This record gives sequence, structure tokens and C-alpha cells, in this order.
Amino acid sequence: MKREKKQPENDKKVTEWASKKEVVKTSFPIYFTLLLMKNLPKFLTDFIVLCVAFFFYVFNKNARQECKRFQKQLKNYKPDAIKKISPYKQISAFAITFVEKMECWVKPKPTVKLTFCDDDVQELIDHLNSGKGAMLLVSHLGNAEIFRNLANNNDIYLNREIPISVLMDLDSTSHFTNTLKKVNPEFVQNIIDINHINPGTIDILSETIEQGGLVVCAADRVSKYNENKTVKCSFLGKEASWPYGVYLIPMLLKSPVYYVSGYRTRDVAFDRKYEFHVKKSSIDTNCKRNIRETNIQKLCFEYVQELEEHCIKHPFQWFNFYDFWKNSQE
Repeated sequence: MKREKKQPENDKKVTEWASKKEVVKTSFPIYFTLLLMKNLPKFLTDFIVLCVAFFFYVFNKNARQECKRFQKQLKNYKPDAIKKISPYKQISAFAITFVEKMECWVKPKPTVKLTFCDDDVQELIDHLNSGKGAMLLVSHLGNAEIFRNLANNNDIYLNREIPISVLMDLDSTSHFTNTLKKVNPEFVQNIIDINHINPGTIDILSETIEQGGLVVCAADRVSKYNENKTVKCSFLGKEASWPYGVYLIPMLLKSPVYYVSGYRTRDVAFDRKYEFHVKKSSIDTNCKRNIRETNIQKLCFEYVQELEEHCIKHPFQWFNFYDFWKNSQE
């Protein structure tokens, strides 16, 4: 594993590659989903969304190809992980999870049923209750928005209100975020665009940590603005690029890191049952400058190991619909 610096061969090419990350490319699906959520019972909303997913599967060749690419790579790496290649199942899982993501953003109390796994969740709760902050690294596997909603509603037995700063790529999720701004203005109050991090941003994040809050960021996507700053690490048996800046931030904040994830117990079902995972990183983020680069690489490696483990268990809940390994091959 190594950090790689390179200049994009063509800015247009990089922009096109990054734009593929946004599955929802217009505002209509979001407004349509909100309309269903507002006027129909949840089981009927899920049924209609699954019907829409079928048409998305039929007419979106790129999504089918990328689902196949990911599933084939996973099957080559771990043959028992997937019995049968099924792009439709992955797309359907995304559709039904999308509704639940929307609930987490716009409803005070989403209707999911959550089971906490016996891992480091209590350690994280105790850490927060002691007044200390932390950074949470999430991914586009499953539905990590559940934790944000739980923390905001104090549904995880916290003894105080927790400030939360969320780092998001507002360019590649522009349709999603812009629509939710109109529906729920509070949506953007604690969101920071990860594409434009500067010393002032780090000061804001440091203040969140000092207040005993959480800094949350997905660590599995490279921004189009930082395609030349990556960490290389094998993922499912093939080298992939990971966002260097995301792994640098906890070193600058000197905050502990937790890997947080939420997965449906069944990929496509109407019961909305989730399992929730928390694992504390073993990497020292409060390290000396001369070993910072080494620890950044170790942090990335540990994160990828955790992600691989959950990909094997929940392969159809992988929601990166683009060639995840392409940027490492160029």
C-alpha cells in the first residue's frame, strides 16, 4: 500500500468519472419518493419503489455493468460470498435503502428496527458520555445515516446533546442535497463540503471535537478535486484508490476513530430490520509528525479490512455504482 500523487491526464475525464458516483442524477426521484413517503404506508411505498427499480435495472446499462463488475470481483476474491451474480438484487437493495436514507434525513423517527451488535458500540457511547469527541468513518455500503439520526434524537442513551459535523461531497450528491435543502432546511446546518477543506474548516472540526462532538465522513470515495491525492490499498484482491485527505483529517484533529455501519439484515424485504456495527480503530491518531504518513496508510488499511469483511456479508448493499478500481489503473 502506498500514497500516490499524480496529475489528471484530462480534467474533463476526471469530472465525468466523478459524476458517475451520483446515482440520483435529477431531482424527480427524490420528490417522487418524498411524495410516496408522505401519502402511503411504508410497505406500499417500498413496493412501488421496487417496481421503479425494475425499470432502472432494465434501462440503465451502466448500473447493470457496474453491479456485475463489483460482484464478479467479490466472487473472485471470496467465491462463497455470492452464490449467483444478480445486478437486479443490488439495484433493488439500493432502491429500498434509498427510502430509508430519506427517512433518516427528513423524519424525526425513521421506521427502521435496529439491533446493536456486540462490538464497540458501548465503548463509543461511554466515550461520548465522558464529554470526548471522535471521528466516525462510514462508507457507501449499507445505510450509515441511521447513526446520525440516532445521535440527533438521542436514541443511543447519551447523557447530553452531541454536536455533529458531516463532511460530504456536495458536488457528486448535488441533486440529492439541493432537494433536501428545500424540504428540510436544517439538513445543511452541520454539513461541510469535503471538496473545499482549508485551515478554517479544520478549526471548525476541531471545535466540534473539543465540544465532545462527532465528525462524520465517508472514507471510500475519491473526490474529483483530489484525484491526485490518494492512498493505494488492495480491496477485494485488486488495488483501489482511497481519499488521502479523509485519513489525514483525524491525524490533524488528533481524535479517536470509529468505523460505523448499518446494514439491512435482509437485502430486499419489507421488514426494515437493521444491524448496527461500531468498531474502534487501533491506529494512534495523536502521533508525531514523522510517523503521520505511516499511520495514515495503516488507518486506510484497517478501514479497508473492515469494509471487506462487511462486503462479504452484505454484497448486495454496495452502493458505489461506478468502476471502483478504475482510478488505480490509470
